[in-house]
This record gives sequence, C-alpha cells and structure tokens, in this order.
Amino acid sequence: MFSACDKAPKTPDVTVIPDSISGGVFIVNEGNYMQGNAELGFINNGLKQRLDNVFLSANNRNLGDVFQSMNIINDQAYLVINNSGKIEIINPKTFKSIGTITGLRSPRYLTKISNGKAYVSDLYDNNIFVVDLQSKQIIKKIPVKGWTEEMLSLNGYTYVTNVRSNKIMVIDEFTDEIIDSISTPFAPKNILKDGNNRIWILCGDVNAIDNKHFIIQLDTLNKKIAKKLLINTPNTAANRLRINKDGNMLFWINEGVFKMNINDTLLPVNPIINKENRLFYGLGIDPKYNEIYVSDTKDFNANSDVYRYDFSGKLLGKFISGKITGDFYFYYN
Repeated sequence: MFSACDKAPKTPDVTVIPDSISGGVFIVNEGNYMQGNAELGFINNGLKQRLDNVFLSANNRNLGDVFQSMNIINDQAYLVINNSGKIEIINPKTFKSIGTITGLRSPRYLTKISNGKAYVSDLYDNNIFVVDLQSKQIIKKIPVKGWTEEMLSLNGYTYVTNVRSNKIMVIDEFTDEIIDSISTPFAPKNILKDGNNRIWILCGDVNAIDNKHFIIQLDTLNKKIAKKLLINTPNTAANRLRINKDGNMLFWINEGVFKMNINDTLLPVNPIINKENRLFYGLGIDPKYNEIYVSDTKDFNANSDVYRYDFSGKLLGKFISGKITGDFYFYYN
C-alpha cells in the first residue's frame, strides 16, 4: 500500500472520492474535544490511495465532535460521535449519509445484537441504549450504574464493561435486562472473544488506587475468572486489547505494542514494537493482510502518524493521518 517510512503526499482540503470504494481501512480520527474537528479517513486498497475527511467530502458537512468508534452492520457504517451525542450512519462504499441516531448523551460503542437491534454504551447517561436499526430510533434504555464502554454479544448474552467498577454486566438479549454480573479487577474496558469463544478483558485505570492493569480470561459457564495476568505498568495505562483474525493472538498497547498467544500462561516482558519517543494511542489488527496499525498522536494537537508493522514487529510503512487517530476498522468485501 505504501513504501516503508514514506509519508503520503498532502491531500487537498476537499478529497475527490470515487463513486464506490472496493474495501480497505477506515481510520477513526477523534479530533480535539469541543473543536468539532473529528474526521473519517479511508485507505482504498483497490486504488491504493488514502482518502482524508471522506464524510465531509461526501456530505458537505462536518462529522462532529469526538469520533469515538465505528461498526458496520447490514452494509451500513455506524459512526459513534461521543461529544455530539449522536451516531451518523453512512454507506461504507460511498461515505454518503443514510441517517442519524439522536437522543444520546455521550455514546461510546455500538454493538450488533441482531439484524434489527443494537446496544449503545454511554459515558455519562447511566443507561445502555437499545436501538432499532430499521427505524434508527432509541426504543428502550437499560439502567446501569456508571460509565459503560466496550461490549461483546455472545450466545444470546451481551457482556458490558463498566469502567468505574469491578464488574462486567450481563444482559439477556431477549428481554433487554441485566440478569447477572461478573467480578473482575477494577475498570474493565476492552472486551473480545478468541477463536474458542472464550472472553478476554483488559482491566485497569490510572484512577485506580493501585494503578494495576490485568488481562483476564472469563469462564462464562461458572462466571468466574479462568486466567488473570498482571501487566507491568508502573507509570502508564495499558489499553486497546485486540486480537488477530484466527483468534489466537492478543495485542495491546503498554507504551509499546505487545503480543501474546492465547495459550500462554505468562505475559511477554518486552514489546514487539518499542515506543521510542512516540505516544502510541490507537491500535488495529488487519485481518486480511495480518498487519498491525498503531497511531502516534504526538501532543494531541498535531496530525497523527500511523505505522504499519507485520506480526514480528517489522516496519512496513507510515503515513500521516488526522488529529488523535484512535482506532481502525477493516472493511473487506
């Protein structure tokens, strides 16, 4: 896509986009809080080019304030705009607007429950929002206490991380009610499943008294921790737990980028990608090309640099992105 260490040329303020893209990588640029400069970027694999600020180019309006996350359901892309309290819906092949979900307070993540329903977590609202994907309306609220973050739908239940607690909430997807909770270390925030349908969670927050961070594996049958691994984070906050397509390799940021096989009993001591003088922030694992995308957000005011590595930590390329590149979404037809 790009030669190693070459920066992509500067793009014009208005990007000329093709009629339809052929698949590639969406780039979530959060933008600065209260400045309304969130952006959606895209790397078009078919044309081998990077397209900047495609939402603005396709719709003649800005995306909003703080682009938190995105998901694609039923060939529609849902862009969660945290501080604007909304979710923009676009066609992922043309970037054109399909609609907007409003009435949210501070949305964080949207998770598919079925073809017609999704849950939305929230920072401040003390509710999980239930959204009808056909009408694009909020149809119900599930009361919770505190900041809810990433969610995982598995076998008829949704597991919800609750950042200011030591609990995972369990929602029955048929009744939309919380039916159980699972005790974890403080501040569960990242959650995913591996190739064996086992749940992994990264816990920890700089606001915790002991500032300890853990990667844990849950046994969903007895609702207890099956594996608990302490991350060495004396002065930093581990974050962005990710997994490869095969579901057997975990990745996360703890200053540098670390990698671990799901069957390992000990965490790695050294990263596969060293931090050096960079501020690693966003992390994504490309399921098609088996590449690691990691962003350096610098001082959170300058445009981010995005680096691509193979799974051994070898640098493959680098390009300039938008402000505060926080995540990546890989979309291949």
